[in-house]
Amino acid sequence: MPPEKPEASDIINNHKNAYDAYSPDQIADLVVQVGVKKTRYPAYKTLVLGLLGGCFISFGAMYELYFFAHPGVSANTAALVAPLFYAVGYIIAFISGAEIFTTNNLSAMSLASGKVGIGEVTRNWTLVFIANMFGAMSIVAMFYASGLAFQFDYGFIDAAKTISAEKLTFTPWQTIVIGIFGNMLICAGLWLAMAGRTVTDKFLALLVPVAAVPALNFQHCTGNMFQFFLALITETETVDLDLPSQVTLWAISGNLLLVAIGNIIGGGVFIALVYYFVFIRETRFD
Repeated sequence: MPPEKPEASDIINNHKNAYDAYSPDQIADLVVQVGVKKTRYPAYKTLVLGLLGGCFISFGAMYELYFFAHPGVSANTAALVAPLFYAVGYIIAFISGAEIFTTNNLSAMSLASGKVGIGEVTRNWTLVFIANMFGAMSIVAMFYASGLAFQFDYGFIDAAKTISAEKLTFTPWQTIVIGIFGNMLICAGLWLAMAGRTVTDKFLALLVPVAAVPALNFQHCTGNMFQFFLALITETETVDLDLPSQVTLWAISGNLLLVAIGNIIGGGVFIALVYYFVFIRETRFD
């Protein structure tokens, strides 16, 4: 007996299942699963993927600096275009499976769900933060060694120092709040990207939310690293910069710590735990 032909409604439903975006409750389940998977990676895997994450984010920050340093690009054009190219580094990191401290803050949802322990989450965040930092350092070192950091008549270095100094002008409380805003946008963008089913979906979903972070002068710790480290190890002897704040190792360390705290609150509390309460908690206790 020949198989029955599928009904038109079945074909439509199958098409929708294959191509439609995931619903918010499906994304919540997916975030929990991904969080469990990431927090239980072996240490070597977390470190290697974290190194790559720091490298990719640094490439995006480098591309952003290019527009501010290039003499043929006006300040107004750079302000509009540079954040979009900054976002590309983050998009590469996410789609390629690299580990980023800020987006891993979403694993707070896995913790709240009881799928992982506080020790596993803390271990993951610590390893990824350290690996991101060394990834950024390695790109800065190679960029400096290549001589490209000195192009545009020291324009790259001037831009790195100016942007870094501006990031360091805020009070500790302001820095934490700016970090909260930064990771709310990034994790919201990641949430949108996880709704997509194709690389194009994910790219477009991440582009504007991540670009909004530098455009609005918000901060996330991994994104600060390339500019900070480049500003720290280089000297501009030909240009006397009037910087709003001194770029020192102590100032940078304090900023990264405070921004990381804000990032954890922004991504881990305002995004992960809020969505846990809305979509996961009710199903656990029904």
